[in-house]
Order: sequence, then structure tokens, then C-alpha cells
Amino acid sequence: MKKLLLIPTIMLFLMAFQTKDIQKTLEGINTRFKNVEVSIINWPEDLQKKLGKLKSSAFVALPRKKTTKKIPLLITLHGGGGKKWSLEEQLSRSAVVKGLSLVEKAGKELMLVEPNSFESWNPKTLNIMLDYILEIYPQIDTNRIYVMGHSMGGSGTWRWILESPERFAAASVSGTRGFKDTDVINKIISIPMWGMVGGEDTKNVAPVKNMVNRLRAAGNSNVRYTEFEGANHAKGNAKVFSSVECVDWMLTFSLKDKN
Repeated sequence: MKKLLLIPTIMLFLMAFQTKDIQKTLEGINTRFKNVEVSIINWPEDLQKKLGKLKSSAFVALPRKKTTKKIPLLITLHGGGGKKWSLEEQLSRSAVVKGLSLVEKAGKELMLVEPNSFESWNPKTLNIMLDYILEIYPQIDTNRIYVMGHSMGGSGTWRWILESPERFAAASVSGTRGFKDTDVINKIISIPMWGMVGGEDTKNVAPVKNMVNRLRAAGNSNVRYTEFEGANHAKGNAKVFSSVECVDWMLTFSLKDKN
């Protein structure tokens, strides 16, 4: 009996240690950040069952400056490395070279949600997550929802906007070759798109260029392309999530403009 009780006891100890660790990291981030307040949202148990391979928590950032106005929402999707990292590791990294760092640098009245996943992004579970976020944060302007990602996050962004183009006012797909020639891109020609890639990210330069060219040829009039000279895959990621200009650009678009 003692042996049977040992495993749950160890698990509870590790969970408590990890919770303490992530709270310490969170406090450190909020001490450094001046423009946004970062928090962690834990999915309710009944919702988690519907979220497939999404991890149990997501990161949220809200402007420190309070407002009564509706605010836009930016969703950032992490790359493949995040599949194996602990939530504490992902939180630390996001505050340096991912979504949390980007919204802090941008300094706008903007909410960020950064989910975490054990596997490649699934548009269906992301939509379930987004529905929940909109339910518990009524201050979100549903006409101004944006999504971006690099590497696996770029592929996930691409698949999500193809699945649900009506949800997004603009998007940024970067550092990925997760496109198919059979993808029906006519459904997203009204979504402003910014493709970015490191110039030395050899496997991904041509695919991102091709994505941009295909969108333009199909009639998308709001497409941008940036190639970061000398940047490999990792440095390209850092450049993407330092691109305040991209955030500023996306924020100029609203679903209202398309109606």
C-alpha cells in the first residue's frame, strides 16, 4: 500500500514545486514589464477535455492602463520547441522572444493570448479556446482579432485562417514551409497578411515568398513580405517577435472595414 501511495505523493510535490516556480517567474516578468500585466489562465477541467493537445494553461497580457473601450486581441502561436518545454520555460521564453515580449515592446492598448500545445496546432481546438476567451473577456473587440506565429506557429496560423477566415482582421505567417499547393487561398484574400522569414533560414525562404506571391496573384491587396538579412531560423524568430511595426500594421485593420 505504501508503494501505491508514493507515486501520487511525488506527483503532488512536483506539481506544487512547478506552481511555485512559475509564479516566481511570473512575478519577475511583471516587475520588469511596464506596459502590460501578465497572468496565467488555467483551462477549466470540462473545457480541457475539448482542447485536444493544448496544454493546461495559456499566457495572457492586458494593458496596465485601464480603459472602458473595447480592445483588440492578438493571439501568438509558439513553434515546435515549445512542445517539449515546461510551462515555466515557455513563460520565460515568451517574455524574451515571443508574444509577451512583443506586446510589451508594442506598448499598445492590446490584449495578448498565447496558448501552449504538446503537438502541432489544431484549428478546431483553437476555435474552442477562442470562444472561451471571448466569453470570459467581454472587453475584446471581436472585429479586431489578429493571429501570428513562426515555424510551427506559422503553420498553425496558416491552417487556422484557412479554417476560420471570418474571425481574423489580419495575420502574420512566418518562418514555415507548412503550405500546400492545393490550399484554397481564395477564402483568405481579404485577410491582410505579413510574411516574414530569416534570409538564412534556407528551407523556409522560398515557401514564405511563394505564399506571399500566391496571395498577391489571387487578389489580396494587403500583403507584405520581410526577409531578415543574415538571420537563421532562431534569429528569424527573434526578429518576428520584435516586429512592433507588424503589430502597428495589423492594428490598422478591422473586420468592419470588410463589411
